[in-house]
Amino acid sequence: MKTISKISVVFICLTVFCAAVCASEKVKVGIDYGGTRKIRDAETKWTEGVTALEVLESVAQVETHQVKDYIFVTSIDGVKGRRGDKGWYYEINGKRADKLAFRRVLNKDDSTKWIYKKDVCSPKVDK
Repeated sequence: MKTISKISVVFICLTVFCAAVCASEKVKVGIDYGGTRKIRDAETKWTEGVTALEVLESVAQVETHQVKDYIFVTSIDGVKGRRGDKGWYYEINGKRADKLAFRRVLNKDDSTKWIYKKDVCSPKVDK
């Protein structure tokens, strides 16, 4: 009977520990609609290898546009980018992203923020 009690205690401790560790493996997603609607903050589960685009798609309605080997976010929750006017950009942990979202693998506890703002990329591509 004592052995069963010890096994039960160990099992409960492991379950509580795993729940605490797994609960902290999250990614934050902020969406700033550029004044067209209220800023939204969400949180979703982090998994190994998850990308910034996949995390966004898990918390919002997303439209993308593929150009050759690149995928661009064109709309979030119905707010569509307008080439040469406004577009969707994102940050990781308060810093401008260094890769397109479909290639940017996130770490646990990363914080992403999507911002609808002046399109600064299209004019460069059009030259």
